[in-house]
Amino acid sequence: MATMKTALLGSGQKLTTRKLTWMAILMALQIVLGKLSFGTSFVQVSPGFIATALLGYYFGPWWAGLAGILTDLLSNGLFGITGGGPFFLGFTLSVFVGGWLYGLFLYPEHHDWLRIILAVLFVTVIVNIGLNTLWVHMLYQTPWKVLFGIRLVKDAIVAPIQILILGLVLRAMGRLHLSLDR
Repeated sequence: MATMKTALLGSGQKLTTRKLTWMAILMALQIVLGKLSFGTSFVQVSPGFIATALLGYYFGPWWAGLAGILTDLLSNGLFGITGGGPFFLGFTLSVFVGGWLYGLFLYPEHHDWLRIILAVLFVTVIVNIGLNTLWVHMLYQTPWKVLFGIRLVKDAIVAPIQILILGLVLRAMGRLHLSLDR
């Protein structure tokens, strides 16, 4: 209970030089992995969720969400929009919510399977199927039912893969015993 309260309200952690450096590395990784996305403007798959989850894992929901906003703005400013569509602030909100949710479930450095499953499912339902489908519908005037069906099928396939990948990555990170407080 205390860890959920800490995640919700923030830990009050200060960003030391070491933490800020690690956050910048993860943000750069998020940009690089995000550029490896494939699919159409309606349905995209990207390994960028790994860096987003790591930001939540190490820094909690608020820092992960804010880092996501900054990363999204930097990435779009430097490289343009993935998928070729227009910049839309709704997707920036989605990045914040995704980082916040990963931080809520994974911080401070939890890597048990239940939390990983819950984190991925909440991000999938709220961000990927919910918010992002709404943004695509608003931008392209695509019928909601068509979009929702396509994205539901895609996320039903992708979510278990993300759970497995994230579980393996977080277990490996847990074995490293990386201390950001030194």
